[in-house]
Amino acid sequence: EMERTQTRQVAFSKHALSRAEERGIEVTPTLLERLGDSVERAEAKGATNILALDQSLAAFIVNVPNNRVITALSQAEMKESIFTNIDGAVFL
Repeated sequence: EMERTQTRQVAFSKHALSRAEERGIEVTPTLLERLGDSVERAEAKGATNILALDQSLAAFIVNVPNNRVITALSQAEMKESIFTNIDGAVFL
């Protein structure tokens, strides 16, 4: 039962951490928990690379099999962006 209630631990790559810091995106325990939940849901659907959209209008590209955030984008950057090589999107 405990295993079912615990979400996966998601790690940020060095690149993603530096991007989050540069863009003023705060990486909180709550955000990490929500990202972990999104990885579990995406994995259940067979996704391998997802776009996770946060309520604060930040976006994260996450590699599902490795539980790793690849990069982070702010709301302003998303307006001009095209997301490629993803096979799923999750709203946090």
